[in-house]
Amino acid sequence: MNKGSTFLRKFPDSFREMSKLRTITLIAMLLAVSVVLSFFTIQVSESLRLGLGYLITATMGMLFGPVTAGIAAGVGDIVKYLIKPSGAFFPGFTITAILGGVLYGMVFYHSRVTLVRAIVAKTLTNLLLNILLNTFWLSIMMGKGFWALVPSRVIKNIALLPVEILLLYSVLRIVTGIVGKLPSSPVRPIPTVQKK
Repeated sequence: MNKGSTFLRKFPDSFREMSKLRTITLIAMLLAVSVVLSFFTIQVSESLRLGLGYLITATMGMLFGPVTAGIAAGVGDIVKYLIKPSGAFFPGFTITAILGGVLYGMVFYHSRVTLVRAIVAKTLTNLLLNILLNTFWLSIMMGKGFWALVPSRVIKNIALLPVEILLLYSVLRIVTGIVGKLPSSPVRPIPTVQKK
């Protein structure tokens, strides 16, 4: 089986995950954690705040694939808004959340967690979703020109990228190690180097 067909199998495999009680239970628990995390941010500097919700989305993508993670991320976005509304509801950000789940699922589902994959996943998320798509949604909401908003968004996303990549890689490795030891684990355990 070539890499292309293996990659495409992630979607039907992920779709089948939704029929499992274990998946629904874990997704519910992860969404609860995501809601709690939405109340907290890490103040990196006076103008930079780091949110941690993407770590839950990436975990769902790694465990359950692009379809399930996308749907769960969309539901999570709506639940977070209902619990902690900030302005008018805008469905564009829900679309971004869904695409984030899909992207993380495409990169990490049925794949080993590597630093390269973490770099690719977070860079694509920051570039395509945070800088381009979310800036587009903000320009619609605020009635400002897209390009007027881009510079500050680029600076923020580039400044936070190294920390976000390191956190993403570390958390997914930890989750893989924990979940990989469970019976009928949804992830492949990380191979360890055998001492001779």
